[in-house]
Amino acid sequence: MNTQQCNARLDLAGLYKGGVLMQEDFFYEFPGFCGIRSKCHIRIVAESGRPVVIVCSQTPDNHGTSVQNAYEIIRDQVYQYLSNKSVEKKRKFLADTLDEFATTIEKAKKLTVAVVVFLLRQVSGALKNEKSILDLLRQEKPDVVWLEHWPAGTGLSPDKVDYLLVSENETGSPHWDRIDVSTLATKLGYSVDQISIPASTFA
Repeated sequence: MNTQQCNARLDLAGLYKGGVLMQEDFFYEFPGFCGIRSKCHIRIVAESGRPVVIVCSQTPDNHGTSVQNAYEIIRDQVYQYLSNKSVEKKRKFLADTLDEFATTIEKAKKLTVAVVVFLLRQVSGALKNEKSILDLLRQEKPDVVWLEHWPAGTGLSPDKVDYLLVSENETGSPHWDRIDVSTLATKLGYSVDQISIPASTFA
């Protein structure tokens, strides 16, 4: 395939903490064509060292613009959400780190001792595969995999569940390929349950 996976061009380092999984599910209303209120379901799965997976589902009760027709609209707003979330987490981490440093200084009563203790804690955290302040200097830009999910009754086949992998070519034009979600999960290093959306989500 000549298309490349959708790259968010985001600094998502703030989404991770020592490789801990981030998973979020939420329904999202977006402005469809001609201002028609439209709705989809979003799942975001992220783990350090693996691609971020975004699953955008066509909800059975969406009578507005389809997720396929509104791909660019939804993509841009989800990317903005991820950017904001990453920045918020970074700020909180930095604030917590500075608080810890201040506490260390207060207890040690000597700045030089406090600096040594603080740096030793940072090294210890790095050895334990925990995020340290040094991570703020590293730009982690993982690939983003965008999946489009069509539950039974929403696509062309009434009883079929479809997953489409969305890719973009060099000019940013999207392309859809039907894929087997189990095969993709294995390839990406996730479990099927992590990137597949159960029918009960829309009950």
